[in-house]
Amino acid sequence: MDENVDNLDAFDRYQDIIQDVLAGRMEGHKCPYCNKGELEIKFDGSRMYIKCPECGRFFEGMLA
Repeated sequence: MDENVDNLDAFDRYQDIIQDVLAGRMEGHKCPYCNKGELEIKFDGSRMYIKCPECGRFFEGMLA
């Protein structure tokens, strides 16, 4: 599968969580892939890192 398609799929899965983090809600989110792990989220105002401790999937991005 094309890497760009993979990136868009990941963004789609994490989009609601990303919006919540931008609004200041960083706790209590479940992994959009396994629905088990509570996500570990780091956000410094410009870079965001989201990782599931259960399945290991992650999302990272930078605001422009």
